[in-house]
Amino acid sequence: MSSLNLKTNIVATIFSKTLILLLNFAVVVLTTRLWGADGRGAVALFVADLGLISIFANVFTGSSVSYFFSKLGTSKLSTAAYLWSFLVSAAGALVLLCFGRTVVVPFVFFASVLMGIIAFHNSLFVGGQKIGHYNLMTVLQPASLLLFMLLFHLIFPQQGYYCYFYGQIVSLCVMLLVCRMLRRKMGVRLQWDYDRDCNRQMLAFGWKTELSSLLQFFNYRLTYYVLDFFIGRGSVGVFSIGVTIAEAIWIVSRSISTVQFSNVLKQGDTKQSRDETMSLALASLLVSAVCVGVILLLPKALFSFIFGPEFDGVKQVVLLLAPGILAIAFSNVIGHYFSAVRQLNILIIKSAIGLLFTLALAFWLVPKWQVDGACVVNTVSYVVSSLVLLIYYFRRLRLK
Repeated sequence: MSSLNLKTNIVATIFSKTLILLLNFAVVVLTTRLWGADGRGAVALFVADLGLISIFANVFTGSSVSYFFSKLGTSKLSTAAYLWSFLVSAAGALVLLCFGRTVVVPFVFFASVLMGIIAFHNSLFVGGQKIGHYNLMTVLQPASLLLFMLLFHLIFPQQGYYCYFYGQIVSLCVMLLVCRMLRRKMGVRLQWDYDRDCNRQMLAFGWKTELSSLLQFFNYRLTYYVLDFFIGRGSVGVFSIGVTIAEAIWIVSRSISTVQFSNVLKQGDTKQSRDETMSLALASLLVSAVCVGVILLLPKALFSFIFGPEFDGVKQVVLLLAPGILAIAFSNVIGHYFSAVRQLNILIIKSAIGLLFTLALAFWLVPKWQVDGACVVNTVSYVVSSLVLLIYYFRRLRLK
């Protein structure tokens, strides 16, 4: 990929991610305004459940699809991905039943199956250098969710935050139809083609990537469950808004990472790709620092005005998360470089070390300092895991 095309794809991806930010922000504001801190907490836990199941599904629907796109048949990839998505979603539903989360089980099952198939298509688009298709799908997700969530609320207001669940299912169905059209536009036709060797190769690649993601998930989300257990669902609602703002800031980092991942897959582990990785990581850090600064300059009263009086502590959450936000903004790009060159053990190690800090601190600081404690736990985990990744990156540069 030429330097011009790389920059064009990055700009286009950042533009689409910015639009996603605005749409997700609208979803967050509406969920807080319509259903308060408890309702927002229930939505945040639902999204966290889906995120956890998606990590297991991504073993066969994530980066392994992008990596093997040109190496194995797409029908073999899709057969493995579809079967695995169904099995993982069923297993996730059973686990929720065991924990007494019976009400959300049907929503989680159907949503996770659909998300797995959509994730497969998105990975197909990235592997095929169809970044425009990928950007369209990532924008469509929050846009359709916002639309259908509002429609269900207007028609069935008595359903409360369940309107979010209904809207999620319908929006995912719409996205799946669009995925199918875009895939056929690529000239890719899928049919049943079960292949053990394909499954073995995808598993060998995917489990390492997703083990890192699983560990990282608990770095990001374990504090949700600890807050819910010790403090209550309302505290999850307040904390989740701050985390949502933090993750919105990572839009630049994730946009750059996605394009650079696709570029390194094609270009290989060359001096140019390594130089580009460091330059893009620094650019991500700079832009993210500006975004954090702007948010911290906003008056505290503005957060209460936007989200409601229950959320007046959101600015404090962002302030305490700020060092970790910037650490992840920088290290995301480097992490995708290691993924593209199949240095997956490094990602596992950095996530495992971050999780050790999360486990060591969460059950001590959250009961003691509540939401502030959760912020400190996440920040320490983000900074430590990012430092580990950076150390490995510079060691790799010295060996080349």
